[in-house]
Amino acid sequence: MSSYALYRGTTLGQALEQTLNDMEEEGLLPKSLVSKVLNQFDKSMNKQISRLPKEKMNFCASQLLTYRYCDNVWTFILNNVTLKDPQRSFDDPIDKLKIVACDGRQTNLLQNMSGQGSSKRVARAAGDDDDDDSD
Repeated sequence: MSSYALYRGTTLGQALEQTLNDMEEEGLLPKSLVSKVLNQFDKSMNKQISRLPKEKMNFCASQLLTYRYCDNVWTFILNNVTLKDPQRSFDDPIDKLKIVACDGRQTNLLQNMSGQGSSKRVARAAGDDDDDDSD
């Protein structure tokens, strides 16, 4: 999964991809249209995420399970994470948290992947409770 297609791993992205694949297998959609829809999903998600308020959240983890840096994308997998936010209360710690962070200032990467203009911000952080640590 490329950094630009970051949100395909979310519940919404997986549901969209599965639905499109089912429609393709039934002959309702050509493969080229499936690719175009998924690319548009990637662009739309990144655009909407960049419009979210720029709030900060603090977290404390008992263990850093793994971390990776590849193609300007940091991935951290943490165990037993406590979140602190000034506007919300999180009572229970999270067993496993996956944070994926991309540098939104890397506009040339985005232009090469999308074939269009740049986005100000690709992603801030994404929690994903997958048990699969491979990307």
